[in-house]
Amino acid sequence: MVSYKVKIAIAPCRRNMPGMMPGRNGQAPRRRMMWGREAALDVKNEVLPYIFEHFANEHVEFITLDGWDEDGMMYDYSQADSIAEYLKAQKPDALFIINLNFGSEEVAGRLAKLMDLPTLLWAVQDTYFGDPDATDLHDEANGGRLLDAQCGMFAVSKILQRYGVKFTHIPTCKVTDEVFKTGLEDFSAVTCMLKNWKNMRLMQLGNRPLAFTSMMFNEDELLEKFGIEVFPLSGPEATRRLLEVKERRADELQGIVDKFLTYFKAGDIEEARTSEALRNSAACYLFYKELFETTGASAIACDMSFSRAIGPSSTADIMMLANENKFVMFEGDMHGGITEVLLSSAVFGEKLPFFGEFTANHPTNPNAELIWHTAVYPPAIAGNDNFEPYIINSGWGAQTGLEVKKGDYSIARFDTMNGKYSMLIGEFKAVDGPFTKQHYIWGEFKDWQKFEQATVYGPYVHHMVEMEGGPHVTRRLKEFCRYVGIYADVPDERDTPFAPYFYDVK
Repeated sequence: MVSYKVKIAIAPCRRNMPGMMPGRNGQAPRRRMMWGREAALDVKNEVLPYIFEHFANEHVEFITLDGWDEDGMMYDYSQADSIAEYLKAQKPDALFIINLNFGSEEVAGRLAKLMDLPTLLWAVQDTYFGDPDATDLHDEANGGRLLDAQCGMFAVSKILQRYGVKFTHIPTCKVTDEVFKTGLEDFSAVTCMLKNWKNMRLMQLGNRPLAFTSMMFNEDELLEKFGIEVFPLSGPEATRRLLEVKERRADELQGIVDKFLTYFKAGDIEEARTSEALRNSAACYLFYKELFETTGASAIACDMSFSRAIGPSSTADIMMLANENKFVMFEGDMHGGITEVLLSSAVFGEKLPFFGEFTANHPTNPNAELIWHTAVYPPAIAGNDNFEPYIINSGWGAQTGLEVKKGDYSIARFDTMNGKYSMLIGEFKAVDGPFTKQHYIWGEFKDWQKFEQATVYGPYVHHMVEMEGGPHVTRRLKEFCRYVGIYADVPDERDTPFAPYFYDVK
């Protein structure tokens, strides 16, 4: 199952220096000194409460070293093993090293290596540069600094690279600065993506449809390269289970149909309420829900032919599941399922991805493209600028139509060719265009030609995953790709429209 909760372990780091300047001629200690414990502790007591107050929520939990040590700060190489043991017992998903002053690259590097987690590195900004009224050159207050946290952070970054630790860096700033907010929120989202990537289990329900050769994937390679597990459920077994669910849970079907119809305002609403096709789709919905709950699947890729055993149906089941961030990819698109999980994780499940495909150019706007699919978009994303979402009867069942609401969107596709994996990443804005049946959005790109060329010459099929988003999602997807070692293919960052699929990913 996809999880939208992450736990980040904060490891404050300081230099092991005396805290106070000794007094002269037998006098009491005079003031905090450069790289000293007291100044670092003051910074910690300012920074950590702010982080907890502003960034801990239902998706993100923080743990610290306060239970390991009275000060909750690390400063010596010999502490790394003990800290790692303490933190691992709490099962964090990421490590956040904060340089409170110059810090200690030895313990920071060793701890990050032992934890083997996505790591965030940040140094607090120096704000004290001595007492401007001090003039005595012997006075530490004259031109003295307390932290030099950025200086030490450069040393920490070097040792992290020596240890082969993959890490993210927030530019040196105050904890209240916008750059800190952006950096921590992006890292938390990338941690969510990496957590679900690491634990991804994908169900292959039935075979790949014969007519969709472009949906091929390499099960062995996904497991060996990335640890992504694919497990099967045969078509006959799925049919047997579906028929059993329809009988066992018959009293629930009408309620599901009625809930589904609340999203549609036009068409054959009353006729659809008694439609056998929608009742069959309700049975499919319950069947898929049970599969997610009992197998822990992150996504399901299927050909849907098994469902014909129960008679006429629709895609209402996939739409309702998409409304709940449960991903059933028809046409056997396994890579599409992976992409849906990653986009949803990039925003902690707070937006709904939808499974569209590049279909046709806009008749008058050269940078706009029809992103369409048969009725599988989550109904909650419908807009009604041009028409009300509708439901009508067709020869095989109930068909729906909707136009996705206006806004800014992200788009992505994880795919492969010749053993090289990459992700197409981009952004578009929803614009007006001609009415078309079923589910669609007209997306205006900065330069559509770059995306068409990327799709043609890259390893991508035209199936894409879209989600309300923008630049923050692009940043997170690119950072995710850096962590897992796949190519982040961003057409908007190319110099020319034509750029063949050519790169070297180790």
